[in-house]
Amino acid sequence: MGFDVIKREWVEDFTPWKREPKEDSYCPDVERESMNVKPKRRKFYLYPQNRHLDAYTKRAALTVSRSVVSRESYSGEEMIFQCSGTIIDSVDTCNIILTSASLLRCSTNRNSVADNIKVIVHLFDGRSFDGHIESYDFHYNVAAIKIQLDTLLPGTEEKSIQLRPHSNSFDLIPGVSVIALGRLNKKPYDIMAAPGEFSIDRCDYDDFDCKELFMATCKITIATSFTPFFLKKKNSLSHLHLLWWICGDGGPLINHFGKVIGICFHDVGSTAFLPINIASIWWEHHKKYGQSHPPWLGMEVTNLYAADLELLERIIPKLPDVLKGVIVEEVVAGSSAESAGIKHNDVIIQFGRKRIHSFLELFENMWNNVGESMELAVIRASHDVPVHLRMVVEEVTSDK
Repeated sequence: MGFDVIKREWVEDFTPWKREPKEDSYCPDVERESMNVKPKRRKFYLYPQNRHLDAYTKRAALTVSRSVVSRESYSGEEMIFQCSGTIIDSVDTCNIILTSASLLRCSTNRNSVADNIKVIVHLFDGRSFDGHIESYDFHYNVAAIKIQLDTLLPGTEEKSIQLRPHSNSFDLIPGVSVIALGRLNKKPYDIMAAPGEFSIDRCDYDDFDCKELFMATCKITIATSFTPFFLKKKNSLSHLHLLWWICGDGGPLINHFGKVIGICFHDVGSTAFLPINIASIWWEHHKKYGQSHPPWLGMEVTNLYAADLELLERIIPKLPDVLKGVIVEEVVAGSSAESAGIKHNDVIIQFGRKRIHSFLELFENMWNNVGESMELAVIRASHDVPVHLRMVVEEVTSDK
């Protein structure tokens, strides 16, 4: 056990600000829901870091909390999914919410939308609205849902809410503090915050084959609960349905300044997240063109800091000013990356005359130049100077 871990545990045990949460007070309006809400909240608070939040975490969460919603979807009378979401665009009373596409997935075919689907959105103040599907992408597991409010959201009277890539997403480094936010799906629709750190570990999100996901150590919960649904069927009582309760899936990942840096997905023991830079490009392309045309990289890459020390030793002494870049872990046979001459362990430092510091920068530049032939510069351990190549940016297709 490292010194930092021991120190953190000591501080958590002896901090004078630590308080045990009070039991929920009785309220007739929420009596029926209380049996469902309390177990979920208790499970979420089993993680000490979620139970005892410091003042900085609370302040960051409150800067975003009113934009965090809970939502649920139904196929006919059958509930499909429950998750959280974030209001990313607001013009007058029309609001767009970004969330997990699992909200829409058919239970028998994960790559299609469920039949006769209905989406319900719950705001921070308890109001509920019907949601309308604007767009979705099952590869990135994101969906945009529109709601039409009867009044303006607080804080949007003068200007609209706009989703923008957090400027420091390019500079995410292992150990940076992050917070996953979610909202419970039953009254009183409490906000939930799960602090953690951005992790260098590879994201093994088993549900979907999306290589663009990052990972954080935040502990959001998933639990099963038997809940009765009373359906009118020959005047008899209904049967029990097994539901999955999720606090945080589809909700925002923020930093300690309250800036959104990703969209969270529940993973075993951690939180997978799609960087907001990718989600932002996807949504902006949909608004402008009605669809998006994401690039197919034709290679697996990661940030330079993730490279093995022995490889860095062979590269950095030759070009000591290169501290950031994108290292190629694998080149797909038959791809334009292979045709361009990109090789395993190449470090991409320039793309289209722009200096590249991270995977997110490379991905965004490739997305904005799909179909174009672009110049790039790479560093190789066998060369003393950068190697200049030219690559055609291919578009993702059904077979890629």
